[in-house]
Amino acid sequence: MKKKILWVLKLIVGIILLVFIYRNVYQHERFFSAFADAAWLNVVLGLILLIPNYFIQFIKWRYILRQALKDIPDSLVLRSLLFGSTLGFITPGNLGELARSLYFKGHSRLLITGLNIIDKLAGMLIFITFGLLAMNWLIYLNSGWSTMMNAALIMFDFVLLCCIWILALNPRMLQRIFQSREGKSGWRKNISELLSSLNYLNHSSILKLVWFNIIWFVVIVLQYHVLILAFTEVSYLQSFWAVSATLFTKIVLPISVGDLGIREGAAVFYYSLLGVKKTAAFNASMFIFLINFMIPAFAGSYFVFKLRWESNSKNKHLK
Repeated sequence: MKKKILWVLKLIVGIILLVFIYRNVYQHERFFSAFADAAWLNVVLGLILLIPNYFIQFIKWRYILRQALKDIPDSLVLRSLLFGSTLGFITPGNLGELARSLYFKGHSRLLITGLNIIDKLAGMLIFITFGLLAMNWLIYLNSGWSTMMNAALIMFDFVLLCCIWILALNPRMLQRIFQSREGKSGWRKNISELLSSLNYLNHSSILKLVWFNIIWFVVIVLQYHVLILAFTEVSYLQSFWAVSATLFTKIVLPISVGDLGIREGAAVFYYSLLGVKKTAAFNASMFIFLINFMIPAFAGSYFVFKLRWESNSKNKHLK
């Protein structure tokens, strides 16, 4: 019951944020008038880019799974990915994606959850890296801070990124830290099994994951860029900085269902810092929401309901 109330509250937060941003963006224009002169070919291209976007997600999820489970078929990988997309759609920060393990039968769910966390963190690693770089650049352009303050911020972020990357490239450090503690309680055993997923990683596999996620990141930026070009002129470099900062903000502020309002507000704010029209940034981010989140979530809803039907049928049979 508490989880449902919390979910409703976060949905309300997202809707309030979206309404507030909409009213701020469309002070002097009507919403539908902004679409009158839109380049719809760009919108179609943004939709087409969902294919490489999702294909890369499929490739990296399959790659991680097959490090531990060699016999996993492609169909199961795809179904679990779509299943996670639906659950991620209705949770802040897409955390529901971590429930992909529910779709696997006959395998350790804790192990698969551990692999799922690796997949999630690998993407966050790239988003945080480029996001911090973008934030530093935007602060430098707009804050009016002294050279000393900007240098201090850059140094702090550099040290932070070094620590994050050292930990990412040496994941077994987490295992050693945990295993150094005594105790055999149930939750420790579960954490130990969860961390066992790290046994299947080496420097080669980590570097492959890094490259997969860099390519994925480039596709996401390209989608934003193509969609915003439907409404205004903008350079790819502007999109790179604004989208990098937007994705970073989504990670830092997972406070609404499906990141509703956070994504749109961040995109409007960062693009406007670079002199891009607020309406264009808002419209593009809404299309990103429809294309990258609603379409996969709708496709994956079949597998969510299917799993529930199977579970209900099994419970009735047991009774």
